[in-house]
Amino acid sequence: MPGYVFPEGRVYSWYPGVVRPRSRGRLWLRSADPMEQPLVDPAYLREQDDLDALVEGIQITREIGRQAALAEWNAEEIAPGPDVRTRAELDAYARASLNTYYHPVGTARMGTDPLAVVDPRLRVYGVTGLRVADASIFPEIPSANTHVAAVMVGERAADFIAADS
Repeated sequence: MPGYVFPEGRVYSWYPGVVRPRSRGRLWLRSADPMEQPLVDPAYLREQDDLDALVEGIQITREIGRQAALAEWNAEEIAPGPDVRTRAELDAYARASLNTYYHPVGTARMGTDPLAVVDPRLRVYGVTGLRVADASIFPEIPSANTHVAAVMVGERAADFIAADS
């Protein structure tokens, strides 16, 4: 929050988020030129359930913050701020302040169905000699940090490559 001077003393913060969003974005090529940046539409909060969950998270953290056990740390609510009260105001705040947990996945998902990009051995369908070994192959968003799962994918890719050599 640029320009804001945080209160001195003991304070706390909350950062509610949607761990299993229903909204799905889109990534596509701008052209056949591999040097051109792809187009990305993350489609954050496109699904009403995601907005409802985020607003509920804000409301729950506010309620927790009002509990007597936290009274000695209470200063003032910085965000969304005490003036944001109605559901419409909370919706607007959620949309305006939204950002990502930096765990995008699924742009080249693994599977055996027609929408899958890679097979269960991480080989790209229709492209000989190419595998994808990162979080883009996840068919679903994990409910945790993607790091460990991505490392596991890399380990499995190494096993597959070694076995196929």
